[in-house]
Amino acid sequence: MKKNIIYWIGIENPQHTDKYGGFEYFEYSKNTWKHFCKKYECEFVEFNVPVKDDLIEYRVNWQKILYVFDELERKGINYDQIALVDSTCMVKWDCPNFFELTEGKFVGWRDLDNMRWIKESIDGYSELFNYELDGAKYINSGFIIFNNLHRKLINDFKKFYESNKTALIDLQDNKIKKGNEQTPLNYWLQKNNVDVKIDLPLPFKLTHLNRKELFSYNWQLKEDNTPFFIKYGWNWIFNGIPKDQRTQLMKNVWDMVKHNYIQKSNDILDTVNHKDTSKNSTSRKFKQNIIDYFGDKDINLTVEFGCCHGDTTKILGSISKQVIASDIADSNIELSKVKCKGCDNIKLDVKDVNSVWEYETPDVIYMDALHDYDGMYKCITRIKQQYPSSIVIMDDYGHEMNTIKPIIDNLISNNEIEVLQWIGEDAGYATANGKSFIDKEGLIFKFKEII
Repeated sequence: MKKNIIYWIGIENPQHTDKYGGFEYFEYSKNTWKHFCKKYECEFVEFNVPVKDDLIEYRVNWQKILYVFDELERKGINYDQIALVDSTCMVKWDCPNFFELTEGKFVGWRDLDNMRWIKESIDGYSELFNYELDGAKYINSGFIIFNNLHRKLINDFKKFYESNKTALIDLQDNKIKKGNEQTPLNYWLQKNNVDVKIDLPLPFKLTHLNRKELFSYNWQLKEDNTPFFIKYGWNWIFNGIPKDQRTQLMKNVWDMVKHNYIQKSNDILDTVNHKDTSKNSTSRKFKQNIIDYFGDKDINLTVEFGCCHGDTTKILGSISKQVIASDIADSNIELSKVKCKGCDNIKLDVKDVNSVWEYETPDVIYMDALHDYDGMYKCITRIKQQYPSSIVIMDDYGHEMNTIKPIIDNLISNNEIEVLQWIGEDAGYATANGKSFIDKEGLIFKFKEII
């Protein structure tokens, strides 16, 4: 089945780490576009490994357009329309589905934000193309949409680059010093008489937010200080700002709006049992903390040992692409199957935690299988030996039997683990069987690298 594709560009160039203040902003952009894909049943395709290693001769901006069809074919991805999206873009949670507005055309948004830059770039490349470009139809290449009808166009553009590579690099680096593929792509589209749709509504692409004072808000409305770009825009482009400030700025924006992208936790929390009514489950707060911590992270595989009745398993399924959960009791697996019905990303198996572990390295391990000191110590040691890079979630740290707590405390005192977050209820919390925690319910941690 063919799907619309979000082809997201996120290649780290080590030579530009300082220039861009690091590349952490990739994650904030990626989180928003994955939400868009889930909402409109698109496929998220990440272009994060360059086709060509030489990022001077083949800059990321060139590679993203020259090899897009090659990469989709290499990955065996069937596609309808392709939206090529730079990592400087964040899409709003309620953005309409722009794929429905393209009319099957090549789509680009007119770039009118820095007319001097555009004019000098157009003039600079004119000698190579010998063509009078219509500046009124000039588009920004950071967000464009096209389809298979444009494959030959792009492949011919690739041949053009290979034939004129030396001249293009010289213009970029020594003469014009403005842009990479954007202006040449505009020349290529117009010279080939491509029908480019340039009239989609402005909110689909808001650029140069600071110049337009879109970080401001209606100060008269004391009850609402939402910045203009969030309030009125659908696709926010973080360009035209000091590049080394981009990461912090996008982080601030993500922290402000991320709750709109993370699955509404109440919906799923209301479908499972919690420790106040079921002693074999975890608390509602414990599950909420898991959702909050992992909700904006890219978790491919979670392995759970000791799924019991599947209450926390279902939560893990909401934050992970795949969950493999096990329990030693057949009856628990059957109950878990009922609890997790419809969760196609959860696999349930009867398994003794002491048996062989044959999993690919999980992103997350949830350990709740054994509660005696020796058994749990053995399990944690196995995790460290087999999956030292996995993030570990532990329950029952504060259980009154006091078997897990000494192990964790010893790991902390020996500087073997980093506590990422304490989770769940605090000491004194009364469970369904009338017993109370002696300390925090649980924690999330990872092993420290041995130097």
